[in-house]
Amino acid sequence: MIERVTTPEQLEEAFAVRTEVFVVEQHVPHELELDDLDHAATTTHVLARSASGEVLGTARLLTDPAHPGEVHIGRVAVRAVARGTGTGAALMAALEDIALAEHAGPEGSVTVLLSAQVQAIGFYERVGYEVTGPVYLDAGIDHRDAIKVLKGPAPRD
Repeated sequence: MIERVTTPEQLEEAFAVRTEVFVVEQHVPHELELDDLDHAATTTHVLARSASGEVLGTARLLTDPAHPGEVHIGRVAVRAVARGTGTGAALMAALEDIALAEHAGPEGSVTVLLSAQVQAIGFYERVGYEVTGPVYLDAGIDHRDAIKVLKGPAPRD
């Protein structure tokens, strides 16, 4: 089950997953993991929960009103117990649905950008992203850029 974060308690749950995955497992410095964008009015967070209510993963969608039709997905984190279960794909699909419904440009499409950890490139390719450009370091981890263009229903005349 995917839910949109609407309360401070849900946001804390999202931060707890990110801390577990990025800070504890991947040794990203805590001060790099959480940032001002987490609290921006233009940021959307989602949580994945099990049927019993356990939080399994989280991700965020960054938007900039100055760039309609373009969004950035990031901080995709799935707890070890839920990897390989479709949780990551469900998080991505939920954010893509929000991006298309709420942030499409005038032509009805939205370009989704993300920075993929090299070790997760296969996952992003499986969910339809094209990986581009060279490898670069972000928080001490190799990344590459990725892109996917989402198209809404054809406009009616």
